[in-house]
Amino acid sequence: MPKAVINRKVRMRERGQFTVPVEIREHLGLKEDSILQVLSIGRAMVVIPEETMVNELARQVEYVMKNENMNLEELLSSLREGSHEYESD
Repeated sequence: MPKAVINRKVRMRERGQFTVPVEIREHLGLKEDSILQVLSIGRAMVVIPEETMVNELARQVEYVMKNENMNLEELLSSLREGSHEYESD
C-alpha cells in the first residue's frame, strides 16, 4: 500500500509555534502532549513522532539479535563490555 502524502501550509506563530493540521494529526495518530522529534536536514525540517523512533530502534535491535543469534542477556553483556564496533557513513 502506498504511503499517504499530505501537504498543508501552516503559519509560524510567536515563539516558533505552529499547528499541525488535523488531517496529519489523525493520519499519524498524534494526540495532545505527543512528543515529536524535530530534525534539521539542510534547509528542511523533519518532524517525527517519538513513538515511531522508539519502534524503529526496537525493530533494529530485534533484527541484530536475530541475525547474530543473540538473546537479551548476551546483547546486554555485549553492550556493557563495549565489545561492539561502530559503523560510520
